Amino acid sequence: MLDLPIIYIFIAALLIVTVFIIWPHNHLIFRETNIKRLEKFLIKQRKKPALYLFYAAANQQDEEVEQLIGKLLIKYKQPNRQALYKAIHGMYRKNSAAVKSEIARIQPVEYRFYYETYFQIEEGDLETARANAAKISKLWMRAALLSEIEIKAGNRSEAISLARQALQSCRGVQRYLLHKNYERELPEALIGA
Repeated sequence: MLDLPIIYIFIAALLIVTVFIIWPHNHLIFRETNIKRLEKFLIKQRKKPALYLFYAAANQQDEEVEQLIGKLLIKYKQPNRQALYKAIHGMYRKNSAAVKSEIARIQPVEYRFYYETYFQIEEGDLETARANAAKISKLWMRAALLSEIEIKAGNRSEAISLARQALQSCRGVQRYLLHKNYERELPEALIGA
């Protein structure tokens, strides 16, 4: 038998248990593509406002979204976190002024570009929005924004193509949110996706 100190055995056992407990949870949040599995997972997250917010927003549960945003604003006092939740709330309520007032404090920068581009789309500044979308490195974010630009520009077929691209490059809870949004606003994007 190996003569390993008990501490090494304990650390190895702890790592193995951690991997088996945390990996499935993180896989669902960040990597899962099955919408039914994601929905089932999100429904069970009712006591975790940051996760349950995805379900409530995707399913347009207005009162629930209001309560969850309130809880998150009380829980997280960091200015950049507050700005992000306020921007999410403004975006959900289609209140572009609320989004604009928070843009400068949003971190990381990629999220700031995302919300800034959303604001520009809502204000009808599609060329500036298109230029800003090009700065975003995450394909799903860029494609989702470009799809919104094309909807506003009246190019539905291009919007559908970009929405499909966003869905194919997106995983986890973000995919769930996009899928539910396209179910309502651009159902053609889900055909064959």
